[in-house]
Amino acid sequence: MKCLCIFLIAAPLLAQPITLPGGSIPTPLVIPQQTFTTGMVGFTTNQTARLNVFNLNSTTTPATAANCTVELAFYGPQAAATSSTTAIPLNGPILGQSFVTNFAPGASTLLDLPRAGITSETSARAQIRAAVTVNPSEVPASIGSSATNGYCNVFITLEVFDSTGSTVFLTSDTRPVGLQSLLTTLNVVKQIQP
Repeated sequence: MKCLCIFLIAAPLLAQPITLPGGSIPTPLVIPQQTFTTGMVGFTTNQTARLNVFNLNSTTTPATAANCTVELAFYGPQAAATSSTTAIPLNGPILGQSFVTNFAPGASTLLDLPRAGITSETSARAQIRAAVTVNPSEVPASIGSSATNGYCNVFITLEVFDSTGSTVFLTSDTRPVGLQSLLTTLNVVKQIQP
């Protein structure tokens, strides 16, 4: 357990940009797809869910900060009858989706989903969750040539606000999906075993 705590504290430090002797800054590695999801959230008539994403990368270091592509999506609670390979780990129909290419350090973006826009749920209250994918493996053909796959450290919030604009719910609690979750689990198991 002691090793796990050190890893959790040291991991953010390892992600910081470094300068090599002589002042050169190494070229950042291209990071594969990373997906993060919120838990299920309910919202009702006259409310809107908003998914916010902020690129935490520094705008000053490294000298050539990398942009990335991000996908923002809202998912329903039921498994989709036919899912694309990117939707399988998220298990639900896509209710709203947006792609942002060249997502620069210090930039932010959002995706809104009004309750009235969900026609698949017949009750007044709808259950949804939000997901953000950094460097998605599949992008629409219309933006494929402009997609950039640099390293992005993102901060995600999900809020629900009413028709007056007042926030009634806010969370920044997200979990990694897919390979990241597997690696985290394996690391925890490794630390627990003698």
